[in-house]
Amino acid sequence: MNRLSWKQSFQIGCTYIGTVIGAGFASGQEILQFFTIHGTYAYFGIFLATVLFAWGGIRLLRFGYELRAISYNQLTEYRFGKQLARILDSSMSIMLFGITVAMLAGVGALFQEQFHLSFHFGVLLTIGLTLFVLLKGMKGILSANSIIVPCMFLFTILIFILTLRQGIVSPSAIAEQENHWKWGLSSISYAAFNLGLAVSVLIPLGTQAGTIQTLKLGGLIGAVGLGVMMVIVHIALAAHMPGMIAFEVPMGYIAAKMNPWLQIGFSFVLWGEIFSSLIGNVYALSSQMKPGASMLQTLFLNICILTVAFFVAQIGFSKLVTILYPLFGYLSFFFILAILFPIRHRNE
Repeated sequence: MNRLSWKQSFQIGCTYIGTVIGAGFASGQEILQFFTIHGTYAYFGIFLATVLFAWGGIRLLRFGYELRAISYNQLTEYRFGKQLARILDSSMSIMLFGITVAMLAGVGALFQEQFHLSFHFGVLLTIGLTLFVLLKGMKGILSANSIIVPCMFLFTILIFILTLRQGIVSPSAIAEQENHWKWGLSSISYAAFNLGLAVSVLIPLGTQAGTIQTLKLGGLIGAVGLGVMMVIVHIALAAHMPGMIAFEVPMGYIAAKMNPWLQIGFSFVLWGEIFSSLIGNVYALSSQMKPGASMLQTLFLNICILTVAFFVAQIGFSKLVTILYPLFGYLSFFFILAILFPIRHRNE
């Protein structure tokens, strides 16, 4: 494989990771609820989720590659027909917009609570940076994630090293949270939810690969990277169990307990993870609303999306997450159905 293909694979892998991880992952809450509470079974769950991320991610990327799709509606139309596709695409757009609003609200809360700056300053600054990155389309997303994701990875490794120095907790300390079958359901649900969320970016991302081999390697890099980060976060959380269950942002508590400077670093990492999800969501929305739009048309759409989201974000982060995320979880299963079978081109 030539050098350019390796570079493309790395960018695809980073964008895959950046799309999946968000505020829930960075805070540690997702890993805690889906994996850590299952004690020693958490490692089996993480392994299963990693396999599903590799399989599902590569399938979605390949669909985008083979269909030459510029938006996810091309996949839903191919799989479900035009009428059902319209319903699913509309539902997906509503959910993506809702999550975009939630991300902006989360950014505002982060700037207010961690940086002691204005809610509106944090949101407007992030909107400005989002518009700047999206001026370059998918290439801008690839470049941004190639910087953001390695920084996140280094931070999680630092947390892991400091956790090792403090000593790993015995599995028996969280044995009361174990269940002999729920870990499998949690793992499948977690992978399905995040693949459903990532479909809007992975489909057009597949068109960026020069070859199938480059695409497969990129999907594998993304899945393995996610798996490694899940293990690292789980170990850090398990080392402080069962007390972590009481915290809304458990990784923030761990960082603050270890070092005040680490807490500041965590705040920037959390912002980076929110930002990586935000740019993917806005890109997916604008490409869905007007596929093949010019740069000026796309910029106008992005400004409209983010302006409306800015005003809706005043509702608050926690309220939005409570309402929207469960709904999106159910929707995700419909989109996962689209990757169960290989593409067979129709003669219509």
